[in-house]
Amino acid sequence: MKKLLYIIILLPFIVNAQTVSGIVKSQNTNLPIEDTNIYALRTQIGTLTNENGEFSLNNKIKANDTLQVSHIGYITIKIAVKDLKKSNNTISLEEDIETLSNVDITSRKVKLKSKLDFTQLASLETGIYSFGSTVINDKIYVTGGDSSEESNALHTLKEKGIDSEDPKFEQKYLQLVGFQGSKNFYNGDLLIYDPKTDSWEKSAEKFKKRAYHNINYYDNTLYILGGKRLSTNKKIEYLDNEIEVFDINKKTIAIDKTNPHKAADFASFVYKDNIIVMGGSIKSNEKNQKIFTDQVHMYNITSGLWYELAKMPEAKEVKGVLIGDKIFTIGNTDSKSFSEIQSFDLTSETWKNETTLFSRLENPAIASDNNTIYLFEDGKLLAYNVKSRQIKEYLVQLELKSATMHFLNNKLYIIGGHTFTTYIKTPSEKVYSISIDELETTRPSRVRILSQNNVAQRN
Repeated sequence: MKKLLYIIILLPFIVNAQTVSGIVKSQNTNLPIEDTNIYALRTQIGTLTNENGEFSLNNKIKANDTLQVSHIGYITIKIAVKDLKKSNNTISLEEDIETLSNVDITSRKVKLKSKLDFTQLASLETGIYSFGSTVINDKIYVTGGDSSEESNALHTLKEKGIDSEDPKFEQKYLQLVGFQGSKNFYNGDLLIYDPKTDSWEKSAEKFKKRAYHNINYYDNTLYILGGKRLSTNKKIEYLDNEIEVFDINKKTIAIDKTNPHKAADFASFVYKDNIIVMGGSIKSNEKNQKIFTDQVHMYNITSGLWYELAKMPEAKEVKGVLIGDKIFTIGNTDSKSFSEIQSFDLTSETWKNETTLFSRLENPAIASDNNTIYLFEDGKLLAYNVKSRQIKEYLVQLELKSATMHFLNNKLYIIGGHTFTTYIKTPSEKVYSISIDELETTRPSRVRILSQNNVAQRN
């Protein structure tokens, strides 16, 4: 009797919840459309069609829900779940036709490119990566950076069958690193790029030769902090504990010796009258594996005092962007590359997982525009909208790693980085720009839609 009562109680929920599946085809060709976005508006669950145009949403979908079906190059439609069966679970999308005025041909098919176009700009004087940079008054300021051309010691050892557990690993690794040590070089120049004239200017002031650091701008002043420096013989690296304070108007450099956050490859942001500093690597162990920090510090510029904030969920190297009162970060450890975007709410000091990327990235460039975060590395540009919670991946024929990226004048500027073959890492002096309009005329290679508690993906 009790079982029967449970069934009666649950019956309305069983009736109202169901699994929804179907296939999406082109109205013009009747061929299946891959990577179509299927989103349940009431339940807020989404998915993508597979290579056969097929999709399936779980049994949380309600009978009175409505599906929104969209794909770049096709007209977005909405269809009630109850009407899906009437069409044999098949959804037909009409190609988006653009009407042209003042020409004989009144319409044409929208044809999207497979890869983003880019423009090569004036190059740097020398190839660099892992430098500090920021945007000031529509100009890009770059300081320091690593100009070392390195052989890939770890890859070489792996090819020889020597891993970190091998008793000869440390000895062999140090031999290879020592062999390339004379090639190490850190830069101390301040370079300024003007997009209007497509030209670089070198400041007369000389700064410390450092890399893997950051620069932050506040009230006509540059704060250059953190990172690593080289010993006189250029074979030993050590963390820099001093902040260079550069007055842009007066052209003077002052030294602030108080910096409790000594680290390399960390993230820093100017927030109101503060500089927020988080994460990074702080030393290496005997096997040359990095040790990371989860510390988050805040430097109040007006008072000169430092404060500790809530720690990161995991100790790691980190990059990020500030959007409103939130910092959005991606992080990296020796065993796990960048794969997740997390957010840190500065008003509540709380962390939240935002999304997981399509694949791991080693050291991506990152920039933002309003509510969109852009990531670039090795031929791929990702765009993640923090409001719609949609992430798109585009292909671009730029094979660079460890580059830096800024958003300026509706363009993404990609600076420096390094090219990478199996055994050699070579610094790049190249500078490129990608217009944001390119994202409207190029087909994404992959798309992911997130609901509040669900991620829809097909790799």
